[in-house]
Order: sequence, then structure tokens, then C-alpha cells
Amino acid sequence: MGRFFRAAFFLTFLLASCAPQPDSVSTGIPNPIESPSPAHAPEIRFALIGEPPRTSLVNVWQLFDDTGASYANYALRAEYWPRLYHLAPQDSSFQPLAAEGQPAEVAQDGANFSALVKLRPNLKWTDGSPFTAEDVAFTVNASLNFEFDYDWGEYYPREFLDHAEVVDSSTVKFVFKQKPNVGVWQYGALQGPIVQKAFWESAVQAASNLLPDETLRAEIAKIRADLEVAQTDLVDLTAQIVSLRVNGKQNRKTEGDYTRMQGQVVYLQATLENLLEDYAAQVKLAQENLYAASDEKEPTLGTWMPAAEKDGVWVNQVNPDFPFGKPSFDRSTYTFFKDENTALAAFQNGEVDFILAPVDNLPADVKYNSSYSARFLVFNPLNGYLADPAFRSALSCMIDQNKLATDVLQNKAAPLDSFVLSSQWHDANLKAACAGMDQSARAAYAVKLLKDAGYSWVQEPNAAGAGQNLLLPNGEAYPKVTLLAPTMDEDALRYAAAKYVAEQAQYLGIQFAVREVSLNDAVYAVYSSQKYDMALMGWRLSEYPSYLCEWFGGQNLFFAARNSRFGLVCDALVAESNLEAARPAVNQIESALMSELPFIPLFTTTQADVYRNLSYPAQNILNGWVGLYGAPSYAMPAP
Repeated sequence: MGRFFRAAFFLTFLLASCAPQPDSVSTGIPNPIESPSPAHAPEIRFALIGEPPRTSLVNVWQLFDDTGASYANYALRAEYWPRLYHLAPQDSSFQPLAAEGQPAEVAQDGANFSALVKLRPNLKWTDGSPFTAEDVAFTVNASLNFEFDYDWGEYYPREFLDHAEVVDSSTVKFVFKQKPNVGVWQYGALQGPIVQKAFWESAVQAASNLLPDETLRAEIAKIRADLEVAQTDLVDLTAQIVSLRVNGKQNRKTEGDYTRMQGQVVYLQATLENLLEDYAAQVKLAQENLYAASDEKEPTLGTWMPAAEKDGVWVNQVNPDFPFGKPSFDRSTYTFFKDENTALAAFQNGEVDFILAPVDNLPADVKYNSSYSARFLVFNPLNGYLADPAFRSALSCMIDQNKLATDVLQNKAAPLDSFVLSSQWHDANLKAACAGMDQSARAAYAVKLLKDAGYSWVQEPNAAGAGQNLLLPNGEAYPKVTLLAPTMDEDALRYAAAKYVAEQAQYLGIQFAVREVSLNDAVYAVYSSQKYDMALMGWRLSEYPSYLCEWFGGQNLFFAARNSRFGLVCDALVAESNLEAARPAVNQIESALMSELPFIPLFTTTQADVYRNLSYPAQNILNGWVGLYGAPSYAMPAP
């Protein structure tokens, strides 16, 4: 989902976003259901808050790069261009749009890997010309050549994708430098926007003349190779010098070679930096030249097409060819309001149907959905007292995510009882040990787990009251546990959740305290000093759960040692490009997480949908319909 909702998983301490952000890879662009409701209305009316964007100055190349991306720009324009595939919002399933059927399997192709995609026949741009493989290959290769970042870079990543080529008018071949995984292939390249070659070819060619030439590229490659050799030689000479000095010896020739090689490395590094600066400046100049190219009368091929812009109101009209199904509205309008109060007044007066912006004073009939922003109770993997799965399971049983979300957090959060958000990837059969139990049953089961593992109490927890002084299996007192949590001012939801966790832990006779810290201090404790017992952490997860392997692999913070069995699973998943083959691997990893509980899922923040007089094909979708810019292609007038 755009810069803040990407498929890529970021191991960072999450700060709550204060405004909707542009969507991209994780959801694709919504398109109508195959059998639209017979209900119909002339227009769907959206409200946006703030200054109107200067969309007329942002063409498609800049729109999907960082300098042109904004929620408002995407809401107005993202559906103008076709995608080969998308994720159907109702169930997040991977479905064809401009493509016909599913893509071919990725296969070895000489030194590379490749796969073919067939295009739907008879699709036409708004100028009447056919949509062909030429358009797809042109778009992919232009994105790669201009080294665009942001969404372009997410869709068509240069580290994986080498180029695209035309097999015939209805078949395009994607060629990869290394085998892509599902995140790169189905959740990346196959969901990227596509532009018309005939319209953009001359502008792209003119701007590409400003890109670095082969002479500069070859010089950079040579200096890099020379530097690698020089650095290797310097390492060898350094070892020789150290050996000589340890043994109290000197060798003028070796010391002279060492000094000269130091100078050579410094010279090559400086030369490379200068060349790379020149390279980056030329790429930036070429990009800016293409950004400045006019898109007046650009043919599009989407569900919607631009119609008018006047007095702060933008109008999109439905594509009369209905290339991806027939919406229930003839046009969608977007009105910009200066602040929340004026937008809410217009909403209450029936002047708009959907507010595409966060508002503080939410109407009573607002609809809530889970978001991608998840919160977890994290255990320090270096703390041996917290490593016992029985202890973690017992504490997990005491935490009722439904009660936490509804009662403690007052429905400002959604319960989270899994490590995977998407219904396409989460195994519904994976349940926590205490799933479905009421609080008394949870408490009894938690006590049993601890007793079976050898724990005891000075006073055992029971229906009459909390336990006193939990004892380790060896009879020693269980040490005091401290939970790091942000202050109420920084994150009221996590602050309240921490208090709830403390109460539940104290029932088990654990000496438990909450220590309020700044977000930065919590980040430092978890990722740097590791001086903490537990912490309430947050991540923005992605639709495709590649982050599971980041939790398991490398220098992860949540497992003291990497489990080699799942290391192999993750190694395979990283290179798996088949959706169905990736599924059991994801399930296996999530099952391990549910069993070992390196951290406990708590809740997700919620996304509020503020709309009236509309209905949608699903009410519970990740990040809500506002995350899909109100999805005018899916919306229907309410009866």
C-alpha cells in the first residue's frame, strides 16, 4: 500500500500515521465486481481535506515516484492506468485484470529467469488504439532505465527485474536477473501501472538522452573493480604489517607498499564517489525532464477517466468501454474542503457521500476496519526467564484480545490473534491455545500450563483472587518483569494495553511493572541495548507476509538462535514464485510462531470509513475502503 502500506516489511518501531497515504503494491487498484448491482446513481461524491493538489503538473511518471505521490493525487488519478493483475478487495485474492488467466510459471532462461503473461484481447485505450504487449514492455523498461524509486521501484525492482520484451502483440515476457519470489512477482511487477507506448515514446526517448552514457557506466564499473582489488591487497598488506610489528620486525618494502596502497584505496574511493555523484545528477536530470513532459490528451485505460476540474472540484467519468466491469455510478466527484469542520458539515448536510481523510469528530455511524498497523507484546530473547514457552503461553492465555480491543481500548482497535493479516495467507485453522475461552477458563488454563511446567506459588491464583509470588520450577522467586510502553501522550492505545497486560500478569503472581518511555527510547532498548524484559512494539505489516522470514532469519531480535529447520523454509520462500507453493511455507512459519510465541499479537489500529448512502461488497477489509480511495468502482448506492 504505497510508501506506508507496502508489501515490504520494515523492522521499525511504528509511529501512527496521521493521514491516509498513497496505496500501491499490497492492494492494487480496485475494479468492479463481475456482477455489479443493478442499483445505479449519477455520481458518487468524495470529500478531501486540504489544498487541492496540482495534478495538472504531475504526469504519470512523477505520480508514482516520490515527488508526485500523495493520497489526494492517487485518489483522483490512480485508476486511469491499467494493471495486469490486482488483489480483489473482498478477499485479497490475486486476480487478472488486463491479463488473461494466471501468469506462466517462472523458469530458468539461460543465465536469467523469465515468465510469460498473456493479455486480454480487445482492450483499447481511450483513443481507440489496442492495448498490447508493446505498452507493457515499454512501461517496464522505461521505469528500469530511469531508475525510478517509490512505487515504480516497488513494482519494477531493478535488483530483480532485468527487462521486459514483446513475444507477440498479446504476450509479454518478464526477464529477471534472479528468481523472483511471490512478493516481487505477483505482488510487485504484475500489479504495476502501464502507460501507452505510442503517446509516451517520444518524450521518454528525449529524456533518456540525458541518462548516463555507456562510457560513464563502464568507467564506474572499472573503478569499482580496481577498488575491490586494491582493498583486498590492502587487507593482505595490513596483515603483514601487523605480523611484522608483533614480532618486533620491520620491512621497508612492505611498509612502502602498505602506504602506497592506502593512498591508492583513498584515491579510488574518491574517484568512485565523484563518478557516482555525476551519475546520480544525470539520472535526476533525465527524470525531471520526463516529469516535465506534457500529458495533455494522454490516452488512458482504466475504469475511470478525467472529465473536468473547476473551483476545487475534480470530476472523473466512467470509461464508456467498461474495460474492467461497469460501475454503479456515471461519475465520481472530489471536493476539497479547507478543514475537518467544513467537510463534516458537508457530510452531515448530504453534500458528500464519503470523507477521504481522517477526522477527529467521527459520526456515530462510522465503519471501522482493521489496518496494517499491528501491535505486539515482545519478549527479550536474551532473557532466559521469559524464554519458557509454558510461561509465554500462560501469559498469552491471560490476554483476551477481544476484551482488550472492545473494552479496554473502547473499539479504537481491532483484536489481533495471528501473525498474518491477510485471509489469503493466514491459516484459519491456526488457533491460540485459549481461543474462544471466557476469562475464567483462560485463567484456569494459564494456571494449569504453569503448574504442569513446574511453577508454583506462595498463594495460587483462583477465582477468589490473584496469585502471590510466582515461583520458578527450582523453587526460586520469579524475578520482577518490566514492560516498556510509550506514554499516553505518544500512544494512548499502547499505553492502555500495557496497563491491561500488567493486570493480567499480576493475576498470575508475577511481579510486573510498566515503565513509560519515549518511542525513541523503546526503539533503542529493543534494537540496540537490548536492556529490557518486554516491550509493546508495532509494525506495519504487508499483504504478502514476507516479514515472517525477517522475524526468523539473519540477525533477528526475537530468536536467540535461528531455527535451521525454518531457515530452510525461509530460504525456499525467498525464491518461491508460485503462489500455491508459497502458501504451506507461510503456514508452517506462522504455526511455529503460534507455538513458540516470540511475541504475542495484541491488536491492530483501526481505519475509519466515513460514508453514507453507499454500500460495498464487503464490510471488513484490511485498511478499509478509504485505503482504496473510496473504491468508486466497487461502491453502490444504498437502497
